[in-house]
Amino acid sequence: MKKVKLFYNPFSGNKSFKFDLDVCIRIFQEHGYELHPFRSTNIGDIASHIAQMDANYDIVIASGGDGTVNIVLNALMKRGLQIPLGIIPSGTANDFATFLGLKTGDVEDACHVMVETEPKWIDIGKVNDDLYFINVCAGGMFTNVSQTVDNDVKNVLGNLSYYLKGMEQIPNLHKVPFRITAGEEVFEDNLYLYMIMNSAGTGSFTKLSPDASITDGEFEFIGVRAKSILEIPTMFLKLLTGEHLKDDKNILYLKNDKFYVECLDKDFQIMETTIDGELGPRMPFTLTVLPQAYPIFGKYHTTKKRVSHETKKIIQKLPVNRKKNTE
Repeated sequence: MKKVKLFYNPFSGNKSFKFDLDVCIRIFQEHGYELHPFRSTNIGDIASHIAQMDANYDIVIASGGDGTVNIVLNALMKRGLQIPLGIIPSGTANDFATFLGLKTGDVEDACHVMVETEPKWIDIGKVNDDLYFINVCAGGMFTNVSQTVDNDVKNVLGNLSYYLKGMEQIPNLHKVPFRITAGEEVFEDNLYLYMIMNSAGTGSFTKLSPDASITDGEFEFIGVRAKSILEIPTMFLKLLTGEHLKDDKNILYLKNDKFYVECLDKDFQIMETTIDGELGPRMPFTLTVLPQAYPIFGKYHTTKKRVSHETKKIIQKLPVNRKKNTE
């Protein structure tokens, strides 16, 4: 039988995935797969397990949020494995899965995508020499929110907990001088924060980079310039609606396959970056796009409209009406 490795955190998001585990086993067994689950409550567990894991798996699944996907991807890349990766979005933030057309909490749909479609090779990011990410690398104000929110609060309030924590930082906002080298061009600007995007969204802002492609070999740099605090509410509204890229003077927008980011304020307290919501390296850092470097399951590669599992059951029960050949 073909084999599937499933990594899941029973405490991710609303903690409900453990009740759907049998759904995963049933669907994969029906399609000729043997599923091997691995329960993890510690970040280091997954990396340690993948370092010694049998390499002869047909699919590896990450059930959790963006952070869980990031941990699994990094462990696989460092092992030199390119086993197709499936995502079951069950965390608090599921930004990349959302971009792939996967709905949070719909375990059955995510499993059917994996057994009924082919994976697509997508771009991933590499930070410095040994850190990889799939969705976003960010820095500046607000970007450490996911590390500072209490887990219990996050599980109860979901994405709302991120917004509330971000609001706490607004009174402390101050401009931060950055130098960004994008390819051969160098830009110096005062920013509140920046995001280097693979997909269209992060932090449940789904339209940050509306024209993003995960197969074009380039990432989008979106920097929010430091302006009057009175302009912040309007700016956040534009970020939510995707209106911020229409010649907005408050946005620094770049597109390239390589970035070097420096913070020119040596006293800035948030020198660390975040990659897919997890703690990343300190600035300065080099970011390189690895074009079409990893196979990922999603709905972007379906060549025809996929009939749902329940609809298939209904169709199978309908009487067959064969048209006679009258010629």
